[in-house]
This record gives sequence, C-alpha cells and structure tokens, in this order.
Amino acid sequence: MIALRGDRDRTASDRDQTWSDRDQTGSDQDQTWSDHDQTWSASDQRTADEDQHAADDDFAAGGDAVTYHRSALARERSSRDRAAVSVLRDESAAARLRTAEDRDRAAALRDRGAEGRDGLARLHDLQDDADASREDILVRARRDRARAAADRAKAADDRARAAADREAAARERAEALRNRTESADNLKLATTDELTGAWTRKFGLEEVSRELERAHRTGATLVLAFVDVDGLKQVNDSQGHLAGDALLRLVGETLRANVRPYDVIVRYGGDELVCAMPNLSGPEARARFETIAAALKAVDAEHSVTVGLAEAEPADSLQELIARADADLLEARRSSQSND
Repeated sequence: MIALRGDRDRTASDRDQTWSDRDQTGSDQDQTWSDHDQTWSASDQRTADEDQHAADDDFAAGGDAVTYHRSALARERSSRDRAAVSVLRDESAAARLRTAEDRDRAAALRDRGAEGRDGLARLHDLQDDADASREDILVRARRDRARAAADRAKAADDRARAAADREAAARERAEALRNRTESADNLKLATTDELTGAWTRKFGLEEVSRELERAHRTGATLVLAFVDVDGLKQVNDSQGHLAGDALLRLVGETLRANVRPYDVIVRYGGDELVCAMPNLSGPEARARFETIAAALKAVDAEHSVTVGLAEAEPADSLQELIARADADLLEARRSSQSND
C-alpha cells in the first residue's frame, strides 16, 4: 500500500510539473500577444499620423499637383501598412484560437486530474486511511479545479481577442482598399491633364526621361514627337475658350486612339504636346501622325496639328531631344507656310 501511494504521489507530482510548464507556456504566449498588440497600436498611430500629414498637405496645397502627388504616395504607403497589419492580425487571431483550444484541452485534463484525485480521496476514505496525504489529495483536487476554471476563462478571453483581431483585420483591409483607391485617384488627378488626358508636364517629362534612359541602356529606338495644335489661339479668340477646350480634348482623344497604350503623351504647354514612342522608327512615327492629322480633319477641315520628330541618339539628354523635335516642328511649319 505504501509503494502504491508513493507511485500515485509521484504521478501527481509529475502532473503538477506538466501543468506548471503549460502555465509558463501560456504566460509566455500572453506576453507575445501583448507585444503584438503594442506593435499594432504603434503602427496604427503611425498610419494615422501619415494620413493626417497627407490631409494637411492637401489642405495647404489648394490643388497644387506636386503636393497632391506627394500626399497620394503617403496615402499609398499607409494603405500598404494597414494591409500588412491586417494580415498579421489574421495570423494572430488564428494563433489565439489555437491557444484557446490548447487551454480548453488543458482544462479538460485538469478536470480529469481533479476527478482522479477525488477518487483517490474516496479510496482513502473507504480504506479508512487516516494519513494526512488524504488532505493533500483533496487540496490538489480543489487546486486542479481552480486552475481548470482559470484555463477556461483564459480560453474564453483568447477567443474574444481572436474575434476582435479578425474584426480589426477586416476593418483594416477595407480601409487599406479605400486608401489605395483614393491614392490612385489622387495620383491620377495630380498627373493627368484634365483637357487632353495626357500626362501633366512635370510628371510626364519624368516618364519621357525614363523612356530615354531605357533606350540608352538597351540600344532600342525612341522617337519624340513635338506636337503643336494649329490655330488654338484663334479658336479661343473667335469662338471662346470652351471651343478651344473642346479642340484640345479632341486632339488628346485622337492622339490616344492612334498611339500605343505605353507611348507617353505629355501636355507640354498651352497648345503643345510631346509624345515619346519607344521601339518605333522615324518613318513609322510620321505615318502615325499622318493618320492623326487625317482623323482631325475628318471631324473639321479646319482642325490640324504641326508635328516635329526627333530620333534619340546615344548621347542625347532629354532637353537636346526635345530641342531637336521642336526645331523639326519649326521647319515643318515654315515648309507648310511656304507651300501655302
């Protein structure tokens, strides 16, 4: 009997150590969640600050395209941050649910342990064992039940926090999507000329510069067209600026319809546009603009554009390429006037 009781005591001691180890693991996991919550709180604050800075910039800009571009990029960054945090929160929610399930299983094991110790206590009663270890067994049973209750409470808390994480992740994904949409709209507003649909000068010339750098790097061809809308000032003076705006819209639409989607069209000045066409020869580019001129005349015989072309050379800077295309345009205009 004494040997049997010793075995039972050792088994109980081993079980207590197991519970102790699991309690430490749970405590460590709780600290991990706490650290994650602190990290996300800091990330949320940083994202909120970036959104506020972007809003302040928009307010102060009063429609300035450069500031719109900067604030759009800031919103895009905050959108990416929110999307990343939402993924982490989803992962955390899943991990918390797994922890909750582990705690439920631990609670069930502790309940069984408590029932076993109650059984031992009853066995001692039946054996009329007056040894003090009976009280120890009862104490351990009560302690196991208390710990099982604590496990279940922690599991319920884990589930509640997991649900809150999932709700927060869903909100952040929705906010990230809204921010991405807003930033795309703002970026388009900042970089697109409202009349022609072309790039605005600052951002468009940056795109042309990138195409020129790519041509230099790869040895590909690049043709730059300098386009002048003929008679725009006369249309504005004689028919009003609404008619002039309509002409610019028509020119923009006709250009976009007759060049490739990746060709870069830029509103360079009031009646001037440039168009960068990679992997195209001079004769091919000229043929395209003959088609564009014919399409404009088909709408109104008075509508026309004058075009100058320049093929990029290995040592060309953007300014030199534009200057050569502009010079070709002036030559084309002089030739047209002499023919008239």
